[in-house]
Amino acid sequence: PIMLYLFRRIEKALTGDPAVLFLDEAWIMLGHPVFREKIREWLKVLRKKNCLVLLATQSLSDAANSGILDVLNESCPTKIYLPNAHAREEDASELYRRMGLNARQIEILATAIPKRQYYYTSPYGRRLFELALDPLTLAFVAVSDPDTLNAMRQTADQYGEDWPIRWLQNRGINIHNYVDVDKYRRKH
Repeated sequence: PIMLYLFRRIEKALTGDPAVLFLDEAWIMLGHPVFREKIREWLKVLRKKNCLVLLATQSLSDAANSGILDVLNESCPTKIYLPNAHAREEDASELYRRMGLNARQIEILATAIPKRQYYYTSPYGRRLFELALDPLTLAFVAVSDPDTLNAMRQTADQYGEDWPIRWLQNRGINIHNYVDVDKYRRKH
């Protein structure tokens, strides 16, 4: 009942204005029968409400074994794959083939650099790409492990509005190489 209520709230919030429904850790949802069927429906109908459905999962097998792989492949023609050193292994390569990749593309995934390179495929083409993020940006967006996230929160709690400067200092980054902090403070 709670999930059905949430589904209804999400659907009622879609007014036709551009929207993104981001389903992170989609493996959880793909493993739940009610949510899986809702994803199947959303992939087919939310486009009409100007809503993009974006699914992210670290485990390709969850998508492949979800029972809705055909819908995922048809409704999600654009995919971004993470590097996988095990992509050449029989089980993994079979999963990638089921997602529509060929031997050359699987080889690209097997040799791509983790946390730096990504493989994009769509009806418009395919390409291995890198996000050209500078150290300042990476100090914030590349934080994902629990210990580092906790350290970031503690820095924010301890230093208040100056926490980003302190965080960067802790990461060995001089904010003054990127921004005139004093000029910014005078304006605000």
